[in-house]
Amino acid sequence: MSDADNAENKLQDLGDKAKEAVDKVTGHKSTDDAGDKVKEAGEKIKEAGEKLKEAGEKVKEEAGDTVREAGEKFGEKLKDAGEKVKDAFKKE
Repeated sequence: MSDADNAENKLQDLGDKAKEAVDKVTGHKSTDDAGDKVKEAGEKIKEAGEKLKEAGEKVKEEAGDTVREAGEKFGEKLKDAGEKVKDAFKKE
């Protein structure tokens, strides 16, 4: 057996051992199954992230509307208060 053959066999053995270790850790019978599960999980995480982004945008819009409305009401109350002060000084 040549050195090249020995090296190839060693690499094959190392690859098999690595695959077995991954199988033990993942609980799957093949690394292909583990890869598919990881890919599926990644897709679900991406979808969840997109939903969170959409929810955040809705909250931002609604909060903006609420703040704007509160600002308008506050402005109206300040204007009314200013008119009352102005009227009070006119009477005196």
